Amino acid sequence: MSILLRSLSLLLEITLAAPASGNCLSARETKQGVLLTREVPFYSVFYRPDGPGLTEQKLMERNHSLQPVSAVYLHPLLVEKRVSASGTHVLKYANAIALDDLPQKKNWQSETTLFINGKKSVSGATIIRFDGWGEETIASCSYKVWAVNSRLELTGLPPIIFEQYYSPELRLVLRSVRLGPSNQPLSEVRFDRFQIGWGN
Repeated sequence: MSILLRSLSLLLEITLAAPASGNCLSARETKQGVLLTREVPFYSVFYRPDGPGLTEQKLMERNHSLQPVSAVYLHPLLVEKRVSASGTHVLKYANAIALDDLPQKKNWQSETTLFINGKKSVSGATIIRFDGWGEETIASCSYKVWAVNSRLELTGLPPIIFEQYYSPELRLVLRSVRLGPSNQPLSEVRFDRFQIGWGN
């Protein structure tokens, strides 16, 4: 099924779905896949575990229209491929993906090369830094998270910087803040509710 059709199906599913139960998410439940939703402005993403990483199907409101995006992550903190209306972007990393012990190591980095629609574009580096522990809440449920600073620096392009709040138990990023070059917040994704197992 095409990304657009799957995204429209996702929107219908969200519209018709019963509210999420009062139970909180657990690691066992997220293995079925989980739908996280923000109501205003509308933003919805379905995550499904895929080995050490996960797949993502996202639907967001931008310029008064709903835009579908899909992605593949080597680790929930590290995107490998993103497909959207602007094309297919793939990031290749020179170093082994070793992020599960980030709180002990404090930093992980790798030389990184960007491919756009199959053609090599530019190279640079990815730097992921552990900044401490925190807590995030979705639908009255609280989860222990890592505060992580993720920075992609590619030659000739402005750095892409995110402050992410990652639950190692759920293996999901529960909140994400896009930062500017001076670390000023530019935008934020914080979810209002969840639903288990969409897309089976």
